Amino acid sequence: MLWSKTLLLSAGLFLSVSGVHATSTTCPSYPTTQDKTHALSDASLFVGPPKALVELMPDSDQETVWTLPDYQDEAKEHKTSLYFICHYKNTKQTVEVIVPATAKKCSVAYNKHSKVVAVCE
Repeated sequence: MLWSKTLLLSAGLFLSVSGVHATSTTCPSYPTTQDKTHALSDASLFVGPPKALVELMPDSDQETVWTLPDYQDEAKEHKTSLYFICHYKNTKQTVEVIVPATAKKCSVAYNKHSKVVAVCE
């Protein structure tokens, strides 16, 4: 009986702690750590690798936000992932970031320092 209470307590603690550590993914501010001349300018979201050309439109014209649950299901159904493609000023260089399967939303916006921030969480 004691072991079952301990097991339940451990499971509850694990679930509560794991919920606190939500995974978020961001585009790097610059394409490489050495290249500080090309700042982040935008991001795109794809189902599967970008070469498959399945780019997703944001939820609205007013904000660059994607609500992900349906897209995550589609990616899982096709045995692939969502890809967040980071675009930089004055270069064609991009950075591909695989969106965690647990992410619920991706967005591109300006932070309080007027810099572009692209994040999936």
